[in-house]
Amino acid sequence: MEARLSRAALVAAVFLSSVAVSFGASHRTENFIVTASSQDLAKAVAETAEEMRRDLAIEWLGHELGPWQDICPITVNAGSHLGAGGATSFMFENGRPFGWTMTIQGSRERILDSVLPHEITHTVFATHFGRPLPRWADEGACTTVEDISERQKQHNMLYEFLTTHRGIAFNEMFAMTEYPSDVLPLYSQGYSLARYFIAQGGKQKFVNYVGDGMKWNNWTRATQQHYGYSSLSELQVTWLDWVRRGSPELPARQTLVSQEQPAAQAQLAEVATEDLRSTTSVAQTASVTRLEAESTSEDRSSTSGGWYSRVRDETIASRNRVEQAAYASDSTAAAGSGEVSTASQTVSRPQPVGRPGQIILEWSRPLVTPPTQAAPASQHRLIPGFRGTLWR
Repeated sequence: MEARLSRAALVAAVFLSSVAVSFGASHRTENFIVTASSQDLAKAVAETAEEMRRDLAIEWLGHELGPWQDICPITVNAGSHLGAGGATSFMFENGRPFGWTMTIQGSRERILDSVLPHEITHTVFATHFGRPLPRWADEGACTTVEDISERQKQHNMLYEFLTTHRGIAFNEMFAMTEYPSDVLPLYSQGYSLARYFIAQGGKQKFVNYVGDGMKWNNWTRATQQHYGYSSLSELQVTWLDWVRRGSPELPARQTLVSQEQPAAQAQLAEVATEDLRSTTSVAQTASVTRLEAESTSEDRSSTSGGWYSRVRDETIASRNRVEQAAYASDSTAAAGSGEVSTASQTVSRPQPVGRPGQIILEWSRPLVTPPTQAAPASQHRLIPGFRGTLWR
């Protein structure tokens, strides 16, 4: 047995050495060993990774992480001709992540200011939670630490996805534990929603919210308790209005949904209900898919007010002004309308893995959009939305 282990260790050592030689150089720190094309780049990535591991943990969790039992190898493929992207894989055992593997690529600048912080944030969350996060929360939060140039791309793509029938219903998005086939909308929508939540209390509040949502397996309850929305449907309505208004900065201090304004809350609920039941002829725009969120009766209570109560009337008025939105009946949606939408863009994403419990987190920035193809028929009910064209 020991002989077999020794031979296996020797093979692994030879392989790692050959990899290091092929990449040119390596540099090791307490938690990372980096191989890259030059010693300078390997050292820069390794030291930056350690700094980010410390700083991002403090930023999200309020404290540093202890040293990992397993060192995390990082393979760097740098080049100005390469799109920025990365992949991080690991497994969990009794709530502890292990078996780290990270690969990053792109220009040196994008590697250090976007790809590396994105991937390091994945490792911080894995260490803190000890379990996989919902895809929207994990990818959305990790995208918030990228450089503004990359975040702006996500913001721009969000508008494209929302107006080309590629949005994801909230009840589906909150339940996702795997990447969808059309992965890019998940990044853009998850980033936007994570940013929306963070603007209402900061990153540590967001981490607590995600933790409670997973612990309770009840996102309606967690959303109400941490942010004051009585349901995911109500969250959907206000988030869409925020996106429609250009995703503006929100006041620093926010406590949502006032108990002192039951009339406004009832009016908002009435608007949402009417949206679900209304049918009308198609005017100038394509049909809009309903993001329907389930809510439990125990989570209908509210917390004391602030920003949300101040914009509620704005939201209602804004939604009432959407006159060009198209509707379709539930039966039409269930039968499928044969509508055509933009095909999924080609993107590297997690592949099936050989060992149970392994998690692979990967993202990239594709440069070419493939030709369009027919999209699956929608099975969601409809609401008026962003400029009348939202959600597949």
